[in-house]
Amino acid sequence: MGLLTLLFCLSVTGIAAENNGRTTEAVQWLERMNQAVASMDYEGHFVYQCGKSMEAMHLRHQIGMDGPQESLLSLTGVPREVVRDSESITIITNRNGKLHITQQPAAGKLSPLKSVQPEKLQQNYGITMGGSVRIAGRPGVVIKLMPNDSLRYGYRLTLDKLSALPLDVTVVDSEENLQSRIMFTDIKITDIDLASLQNAVDEPTTAKPVLLANMEVGMGNAEITRKPALSPVQPDETAWNFHALPSGFDLISHQKSAQTGLEHFVFSDGLATVSVYLEPLESEKAFEGYTNLGSVRVLGRRMNNYQLTIVGEVPEKTLKLVAASIQYHES
Repeated sequence: MGLLTLLFCLSVTGIAAENNGRTTEAVQWLERMNQAVASMDYEGHFVYQCGKSMEAMHLRHQIGMDGPQESLLSLTGVPREVVRDSESITIITNRNGKLHITQQPAAGKLSPLKSVQPEKLQQNYGITMGGSVRIAGRPGVVIKLMPNDSLRYGYRLTLDKLSALPLDVTVVDSEENLQSRIMFTDIKITDIDLASLQNAVDEPTTAKPVLLANMEVGMGNAEITRKPALSPVQPDETAWNFHALPSGFDLISHQKSAQTGLEHFVFSDGLATVSVYLEPLESEKAFEGYTNLGSVRVLGRRMNNYQLTIVGEVPEKTLKLVAASIQYHES
């Protein structure tokens, strides 16, 4: 082997080892992030940019004895607040001086800070370390998750160096054009060992995030709507199946409403999620077409006298592939 060939091989080997090391470091940060978003209490203000719209929000997240309790309050536009505890999600909106309250069984999270699946991500994304930045007055490290295909978007996560909580979540397309961004302007993190406090409490706490913050109206004229619960569905209890999903996406949740017949499927690639809603049509009208708000895409179609609605923070082609994969079979 010639000297130049040997030097080239050593150089390539060194670069590969360095890249593997940086991927390992990035995955370790993601694992720390998962632990942080699941176990820490935090409160702060953030700006959410989606397409041409921008909103300011206040978020409060606490881990109580009965699980997470969250409050999300809008600071711009129509006054509204969403509160979640272990049992329900309550949406309060002030429209022209009248409160509209919708309550439904708890599902998912309000916080934009969510966990990921690093092992699954490596099948569909390149995971690398970025530089160091400063967000909300705190030093952070950048983790880049760039897709290996055109079926999903790329993500730049800025994690707080101390806690590993995300301070900035930026979604970009294949040309790294901004699709959406969530950036904290301030955040207060309280890391409490709640398990060590439980024995010191005589009665379980019933404290919840404050409702109706800044709504400036009373409950006397509130309009209240309660939505029915969705129940888990077994594979043999549905008339729908998905025969050829986009690469990397797997079913993670399937629920159905006994009252309305609505079925809700959720698919994920470990980071991006796609929701599929199928509901019996009660009239001839159906939403058919495509719309989007920043990185969130929505596709609607009529299918076997059902309204099909697909929602996801993915490119339009991914929604179309999901729609094409749906098959209906008579029971």
